[in-house]
Amino acid sequence: MHFVGREKVTLSVLALALYCIHSLAGHAQKLPNESVNDILSRGGKVAGNIEMAITEHITEDASFRRVKQLPEDKRDLPNPLVKRDGSFEFDWTLGQHARYLMEALRQGIHALQSVEKPRGMDVIALAGSREYWPKLRDISCNENPGIRYYDLDGFEQYCPTK
Repeated sequence: MHFVGREKVTLSVLALALYCIHSLAGHAQKLPNESVNDILSRGGKVAGNIEMAITEHITEDASFRRVKQLPEDKRDLPNPLVKRDGSFEFDWTLGQHARYLMEALRQGIHALQSVEKPRGMDVIALAGSREYWPKLRDISCNENPGIRYYDLDGFEQYCPTK
């Protein structure tokens, strides 16, 4: 693999963050067929698949450029809360977690749709992203009725109010 220094660090930090995110879903209520914890966990795994597919293109296709879909709904990772036993969890609500993953999936879908020759991982990552993005949106909207978000086409939308 050949990386430019900054890309290697950025991809490593993002991969670590996504791994931590999908493995640290908090306690939650039930949604139809899947619990919120399951959706957040699977959404994190799907985000990891997207990053893996993008990394393959970056390392194997010199013409591939990762371009962000605008407007970008950038979210910083929350601070970790370290426990006495050495484990940790992120200091955020389930809705904030879902919103972070929504944007990761939206940006990943945008990046992979620009690929001329999709590969096996691209298809898996895109299918999973399209399946889990609306589930993550529902978690975010359930916690924050009326807030703005950007749909998969980059258009401004608002969560329904209760």
